[in-house]
Amino acid sequence: MKRALVAAALLSIATPALADDDKPEFQHMRFVESGEYLTVSTQRPGGIGKLFDAGAYESLRTEPTCTVAIRIQITPLDSNTPVAEQLLVREAVFDMWDETYTLRLDQPGGSKLIKKVKAHAEVLKWLTAIDDVPVAPLSALPIDRVFVLKMIVQLNPVSGELLAEVRRSLSQGTGGGLDRGGAAFGSFVALFLNPKIADADRVLRIRSQPFFRPP
Repeated sequence: MKRALVAAALLSIATPALADDDKPEFQHMRFVESGEYLTVSTQRPGGIGKLFDAGAYESLRTEPTCTVAIRIQITPLDSNTPVAEQLLVREAVFDMWDETYTLRLDQPGGSKLIKKVKAHAEVLKWLTAIDDVPVAPLSALPIDRVFVLKMIVQLNPVSGELLAEVRRSLSQGTGGGLDRGGAAFGSFVALFLNPKIADADRVLRIRSQPFFRPP
């Protein structure tokens, strides 16, 4: 059974505060209860496609790898303490000999090969799609309490050591994922508030509208 969640009435109060360029970007998102979990989808216009400018898009044709790291936290509206976290690392590896891309997803529990594709437009779509992504168990979200989703998306994290640690955490089940905690989230609040410390080619910081689960 699926049920959409409700946007909180105080959305009109929260949105204007995000107009400053140093503030996280506001995006309206669709939250749906699906089984025992809450899923999220970004709605157009929006999403994380703007992570790629024209140069980054064209580099898909020439660079051997492209990595997108997506960190998600859900917190109560009045707190920075997460009730649920999710981490995904999407990677496209380009084989110049047969001009195909291998798409790989790292998530809690390990890594898996998604598929091989030829069109780099399809690669871009896969790297940036946020469609029905599970982000929290419903048990972590009390009825009628107001929450907000915060997302940090990094294009090509510069530190290979950090990326290796993230993947190790995911494979061992300690990198976050639908529940609280996770070794890969220690700097989330600092990075969400201060984009200047980001160690990546480009970073998006996104905040959803407030939402709650109706009775």
